[in-house]
Amino acid sequence: MICNQPWHYSPKFILNTIIRPCDRRLSSCTVVFMNNPIKAVLFDCDGTLAPVHMQVTPAVRDSVTKLSRLVPVAVISSRDFHDISWLAKDLGLTAPQISEGGARLFDAQTARCLDLQCLEISDAEDIFKLLDKQSLEFIAVDEDKRISAVDQIISWRISRITATSLTEKQASEIMRDMNGHTLLHTAKVQRTDNKEWMIDFTHAQGNKLAAAGKFAGLLNLSVNDLVAAGDGYNDISMLTGCGYAVAMGQSPKELHDVADYVAPSVEEDGLAIAIEEFILPKISNTTMLKTN
Repeated sequence: MICNQPWHYSPKFILNTIIRPCDRRLSSCTVVFMNNPIKAVLFDCDGTLAPVHMQVTPAVRDSVTKLSRLVPVAVISSRDFHDISWLAKDLGLTAPQISEGGARLFDAQTARCLDLQCLEISDAEDIFKLLDKQSLEFIAVDEDKRISAVDQIISWRISRITATSLTEKQASEIMRDMNGHTLLHTAKVQRTDNKEWMIDFTHAQGNKLAAAGKFAGLLNLSVNDLVAAGDGYNDISMLTGCGYAVAMGQSPKELHDVADYVAPSVEEDGLAIAIEEFILPKISNTTMLKTN
């Protein structure tokens, strides 16, 4: 990379690079990356991979296709596995995929569950009571079924409960009310289409960072070998914990602060640019040979 190009790298990443003295044959100095090569990739869905409704643009699709031929690529999303299974097949992805906020890992081709972290039943009951008391709507996943009412529950193997149609203030207050549940993970999420707020409730070990660790384990890798890209508050732990972090341009400042690379916004095909400028250059020839 030439230093006089538009600068997208964060101070965190610059600390892990060295600047070579300018070569007289070049117009400016060059940057040499000293980190480990990227060996697998995690992309959030809404606001990262696609602007809305899982509609991946041609530019992003082409870059993801190119990338998936070199290293394992997974979508990691709060959406349930029905949606992510469809998206993975549509993109031709073959690596294990991650849904329900990190609670489920599943086979991309068959949708067979590889790992499922369910809520404690007592926590799920408390969530439903709180939502009922406030007359709030929800969507949830019980085993492999989408549900929107408590009387639809069959197995109580609930991977994710999402409180919907909230204001940001309501979301923050509900999260505060559930603080005492030590085995519960709560994540505030803003929809990309109507900008309403939601809260995802999963098990404490069913968040995106925990799922990234399980994903890495299935591939005999470490989370330090992964790059993760996201745009929402529920992505912060994943971006902080993985070896490399990409934040989308429209994401909150908190994500920019922990990112190695800040991409343009999702509306500007930012993920395609991040893949081309940041991710592909950090995939080693050795990694590509092993994958191929």
